Amino acid sequence: MVVFNNYVMDPRVRREAEALVERGDTVDCVCLNQGDVRELNGVRLFYLQDLKYRGNSQLFLLFKYIQFFCYAFFKISIEHLRNPYDIVQAHTMPDFLIFAGLIPKLLGAKLVLDLHDLMPELYAAKWGSDRRTWMIAFITWIERCSVAFADRTIAVSKPHLDALVSHGNPREKFSIVLNVPDHRIFSKRERRKPTPGNFTLFYHGTIPKRAGLDVVLRAIVRVREEIPGIRLQIRGHGESVEEFRALTVDLGLSEIVEWLPVVPIEHLPSSFAKVDLGVVPYTADAFTRYVLPTKLLEYAATGLPALVSRLPAVEAYFDSNMVAYFESGNDLDLAEQILTLYRNPERREQLASRALRFTETYNWPQQRQVYFGLIDSLTDGRRVLVKVNSKG
Repeated sequence: MVVFNNYVMDPRVRREAEALVERGDTVDCVCLNQGDVRELNGVRLFYLQDLKYRGNSQLFLLFKYIQFFCYAFFKISIEHLRNPYDIVQAHTMPDFLIFAGLIPKLLGAKLVLDLHDLMPELYAAKWGSDRRTWMIAFITWIERCSVAFADRTIAVSKPHLDALVSHGNPREKFSIVLNVPDHRIFSKRERRKPTPGNFTLFYHGTIPKRAGLDVVLRAIVRVREEIPGIRLQIRGHGESVEEFRALTVDLGLSEIVEWLPVVPIEHLPSSFAKVDLGVVPYTADAFTRYVLPTKLLEYAATGLPALVSRLPAVEAYFDSNMVAYFESGNDLDLAEQILTLYRNPERREQLASRALRFTETYNWPQQRQVYFGLIDSLTDGRRVLVKVNSKG
């Protein structure tokens, strides 16, 4: 798997890699800086210095992508010559990381491309480009070339797959493996009993501009007089952290908002157990309309009620009896929903209970079998050696 991310902090890559190890396969991971960790749960780690870039320079980001690609290409090629791999799996972004498996492919290995994100839509949303520009057309062409080069490809949801097909990719080449949480970590658990007058919202994960935390902060300003004990905990990192921190100060919310450090995924459920409501406030744009947020699936699996901006990919899997929706970008609507849920703890419990229906239908043991089926279709069921490359 080739992915420009930190293996320890990437739940999707870890789930897939560790599931293969558990059934007897051998998995290596080429990734970015993991500190002193050289092996984790049976997965051997190879990594370069931390190259992860969070910012708005397109050229610098492209430089980091190319730098990591070159490292991954040579590392995979050398390791394959030493001990041949059956499969090289690339995780996006960027899509062209699949070509890091060129030498193994020429020597008989199969390639799997796991498309986490839609690069054309993300580029359009982040840099405000029109879908008709040459750059979007070029990025879409790279995506099609990457899909064509892979032997099998993976989408993360039905709307996500529909978008990939609309780009000109063949539907029959894809399998869908939902980004569901690991049931051994994220499962229904007892949460603290609500304290009268106190109400804590929680957000975790990456924090780009589209995270929509500005909408949450403005909604809190609207309700703080009616909920004197309202709090917001934010556990994450990303390119817009400092911007949202500054807005927190400007709005006079420094005593209400708590910024927490990133922790390994194993520690997240204990944070969920201490709060009242998970919030997923993504701003609607060309990219987020296709996003089924992993954090929402984690809230659902642990029994934490969620307040979510209304987006097409979310609505494809969750109805209004499973989550509380608000209009994306509308802090007044969000404030009204916060007040409603604060005043009605029974409603919160109903949402949490009904959201578990998603977990009953879509869960990692079930999705793991879909993933195994895809891998085994390329190897005739043999135990495999898999190269996993991860972002940082």
